[in-house]
Amino acid sequence: MNKKLLVVGAAMLSICMTACSQPAIESSSATSSEEETVYDLKNEDLPKGVTTFQAEDGTTHNLNRASIYKAVGDPHVNSCPEDGKKQKLLVNPIRFQKDEGDSRDTIVADDALLTKITKAFTATDEELKQLSGSDIYSVKSFYEQSSFGKGAFDVVVLPTWVDYNGTPTQFKNNSGGNGGVHASTYLKTWYISEYNKANHGALGADWQYTWNDFDSDKDGFIDLVWNVYAYPYTETSTEFWWAYVTYTSSDPSVASPNVKTLAFASTNFISKFNGYDTHTLIHETGHTYGVLDYYDYNNVWKPMGGVDLMDQNVGDHNAFSKFHYGWVNPWVIKEDMLTGGKVAEITLRATTLTGDCLVLASPNYNMTAFDEFMMVELMGPYGLAERDYKSGYENTKGFTEPGIRITHVDNRMWRGNHDEWISDPNDLGRNGGDVRNTNSHAGRGGLRTDLDFWPNEDGSAKQYFCQLSLMDSSNVDSSMNWTNTANFTANNGTLFKKGQRFNLGPKTAWAKTFMPSGTNLWNKAKTTTGWQGDKMKFTIDETCTFNYYLKVKDIVKDDQYGAIAKLEVKLDS
Repeated sequence: MNKKLLVVGAAMLSICMTACSQPAIESSSATSSEEETVYDLKNEDLPKGVTTFQAEDGTTHNLNRASIYKAVGDPHVNSCPEDGKKQKLLVNPIRFQKDEGDSRDTIVADDALLTKITKAFTATDEELKQLSGSDIYSVKSFYEQSSFGKGAFDVVVLPTWVDYNGTPTQFKNNSGGNGGVHASTYLKTWYISEYNKANHGALGADWQYTWNDFDSDKDGFIDLVWNVYAYPYTETSTEFWWAYVTYTSSDPSVASPNVKTLAFASTNFISKFNGYDTHTLIHETGHTYGVLDYYDYNNVWKPMGGVDLMDQNVGDHNAFSKFHYGWVNPWVIKEDMLTGGKVAEITLRATTLTGDCLVLASPNYNMTAFDEFMMVELMGPYGLAERDYKSGYENTKGFTEPGIRITHVDNRMWRGNHDEWISDPNDLGRNGGDVRNTNSHAGRGGLRTDLDFWPNEDGSAKQYFCQLSLMDSSNVDSSMNWTNTANFTANNGTLFKKGQRFNLGPKTAWAKTFMPSGTNLWNKAKTTTGWQGDKMKFTIDETCTFNYYLKVKDIVKDDQYGAIAKLEVKLDS
C-alpha cells in the first residue's frame, strides 16, 4: 500500500557529513576462473563519493539529507550523527475513548496490542521471527543493519498506552486536520504531567527517562516521535487516518524540547505477520531522514518498478538512498579516467550486505549524492532484502536472482531560483537547498518539479525528469515499461546479467526510452535561461553526453557476500 508524506511548514534541506568507509574487497573462492586480463583501473584506483562538507570555519562535517535541512533551520532525524551517538526514537501508543456510535471503532487497545507495538519496534531478529512466523525485522534492527550502524536508533516505547481525553472523532475535530501533530503535542503535555506525579504516574516508578532525554543532540527538539494510534486507517491517502511523516512549526527549546519530526500510523498497519508487520513503520521511518517516496503520486509511471523500500515497501534502501543518508561512499568513475583507451575492472559485492556501489559520473560531477549520475549496484535476495525478494510483500516481489541494477539519478538541488542548481557541496552544507526532481510524473505539488522537463523539439509535449529511475535491461521496447504504465513491476529481467552490456549511444533504445532527452544527453545538458510567459527559454550543451560502456563480465554467488560481480567499464567507441 502506498504511503503519503505530508510536510507542515518549511520543507527545505540540511546537510551533515561523515566519511562512511566500506569494507575492503577480499578475494573469494567463488570468483571467476576466466583468464586474467590486465586492467588500467581497479577498485583501489578509484576515488570515493563524498559525504562531508567544509564549514566556513574550516571544520569538516557530515553532508547528508538531514544536514541540508538543518542548514535552513528545519531539522530532521540525523541519518549519520558525527559523534556516532544514536538518535532517540520515542514511540507513543495512543488510544481513544470508546465511541459506541462509531462502527469503525473496532480496535481493542489492550496490553497484548501494546506488546506487539513494542516488539515491532525493538525485537531482535530471532525474537521477531518466532513471533511473526517470518524473516522480518523490527524498526530498531532494520536501521542498525541498513545503515551499517551509522543511522541506528535508541528506541524507547512507552510502557503504557497514552489515553486521549476524547473519542477518535473528537481527536480528529481537535487536531486542526493534522493528527500527527496533535498526537505529538498531546504527548508532551501528558508525558511531563505523568513524570512529575508520584512514582512517575502511569510511566511507573522504574521509568528512567526525563522528557529532555529524548533530545539526544540538545538542539531543542525531540529527535523523533512515532505516534501509533489505535484506530483503523482508511484506504485513501487523502483521508485523515493514514500513515505519514510530517513536521511541526514549533521553535526549538533546550529547556523543554518540542516535537519537530514525527510519524503517524494506525496499529492496523502492523496486523499482518501475526500482528508484527513492520514494513510501513520502516518505510515511514525512512522519511524521517528526509527521503521522498519513489512511487508516482500521480499514478502515471513507475520509475523504480516498485522494488524498493521507499516505493512499495519492499526490501532494503537502495544505494542512492544510502549514499545521500551518508551511509555509503560509492566508487566513482569519471570519463577523463578512461581516456586514451583505458579500461576499468570493478568488483561489486551485494549492496545490501556490504554497501558496495559504483557511480558513473556526469560532466562536472561534484562527488556527492546531490548531483546527476548513474548508480550501479549488485542486487539479489540477500540480507534485509531476502524475505521480500523471495516471497514478496503485498503485490510486489523482488529480485530472486543476482544482477546489476543501474539507475539514472538526478538529485540536483536548488535554493531560491528553481531554474538553477547548486553544485558546490560546501555551499549545500552551509546554506541548504531542496530537491529539484521527484518521481511523480509532471512534478509533485509544492516542490515546483513541474518546471523540470525536456521539451520535444516541436513543443508538443514535455518529457519530465525523475529523481531516480531504472535503466531496464529487458523492457526497453516493450509496451509495458515504467515510462508508460503505473502497473509495471521490476523483475529479474530488469537487472543486467553476465555477458550483458549497457551504453547510451544516441540511437540506443535505452536512451530513446529512458532518458528524458531521448538521447545520451544528461539532464544537466539543458540550462534554463529565462521565461517568456509560460514558455521556457533554454540552451542545450550538446557535449554533455553519456559516453560509458559497461559490461557485466561475471556474477557468482558467494557465501559471505551474497554474490560478487565483475564489471568492465570503458568509453563507448
